[in-house]
Amino acid sequence: MSNRIRHYLKNEVEELLPLLHTTYRLIGQYQKSRNERHAEPLREQLQALGEHLQQFKEHVQPKKQGYFDALLHQELSLSDRIIALDIAVGMMHIEFSKPRAYMHQESNALRQALEQSRIVESDTITAQSSSENDIVLRGIAASPGTASGKVAIATRKSEFRRLPTGCILVTTMTRPEMLMDVYDKVAGIITNTGGSLCHAAVVSRELRIPCVVGTNVATTVLQNKWRVKVDGTRGIVRKLAY
Repeated sequence: MSNRIRHYLKNEVEELLPLLHTTYRLIGQYQKSRNERHAEPLREQLQALGEHLQQFKEHVQPKKQGYFDALLHQELSLSDRIIALDIAVGMMHIEFSKPRAYMHQESNALRQALEQSRIVESDTITAQSSSENDIVLRGIAASPGTASGKVAIATRKSEFRRLPTGCILVTTMTRPEMLMDVYDKVAGIITNTGGSLCHAAVVSRELRIPCVVGTNVATTVLQNKWRVKVDGTRGIVRKLAY
């Protein structure tokens, strides 16, 4: 599993490393001061990083995948979320060193969160596997959540102006001027290019719109008015029946 991440997700790992360095710098500041001034930016960074790490979750051992979810549990203490981060990153076996002031111990709250994650995962695995044949695209999980709607392919500025409300926008890439007046029309975004820090990904996370980027072929595989479901947590797109 670890070799798969290093060898087949090289670009995604390269995008991840600056986020990890920033996060562990904030962890170091928090561990030294233990005050709210350093705690709040760390919470925000852990949330952003946790969403980014979701794309790697399926590539690690199933029994460790719960740590990726625990990192996003805002009700857990910072210590527990730091533990979840350490274990999640450790399971990826990427080349990354992290200087630490001290290590944290796993609490009962974290163990309960992990157990709940495993229960939810086991309840849904059968339904997920039965619909694997519906997957038409895979890409980078850029903004979590799911959304369903009709495909609207837009590659020119004039096409962006004609987007129908509730559509799933499919495009090569996005720029600020393209989406300026159509944010409220788009239910989900799929792009050919980009990574987790591209314009489409950042805007989608801000607006809480599910987004999958880096599919390479979205504008050629998908067709206008197809009904699809965008899963921005897993980085997949499914075709739905009409």
